[in-house]
Formats: sequence, structure tokens, C-alpha cells
Amino acid sequence: MEDELRPFIIEYGIVVNRQYIDNEPALEQLYAAKVPVLLLNEKILCHYFLDAEILQKAIVDNVGQ
Repeated sequence: MEDELRPFIIEYGIVVNRQYIDNEPALEQLYAAKVPVLLLNEKILCHYFLDAEILQKAIVDNVGQ
């Protein structure tokens, strides 16, 4: 998923924070079956694979917020 995010990072200047869930019981409980997970403002946008349409919409909807 990280490789698929690169064009969005370049085009929109978004910042991606990688969070490892190992040794984080609360995060493991929330996301273990869904890794990798892409969140924006604590909302899951997609998991396993990048959904470019959903990411594009989320970026547009959050510009200026």
C-alpha cells in the first residue's frame, strides 16, 4: 500500500505516518486482521489494498479543514 500512496504523497503533499502495531495491544485488537490500514483523522479509509477513489475523495473533502 505504501508504494501505491507515493503518487498521492507527491501530488498532494500528504504526510503518511507509519504506525507499527506490534507490542501495542489496543492497536493489535483494533487492526490486526486488517493490516495494512489507511486512516485519515482516525477514520479507516481502506485496508489490505489502497482504494485510490476513496483516498482521492477523502483528500478533496479534507482540503482546507
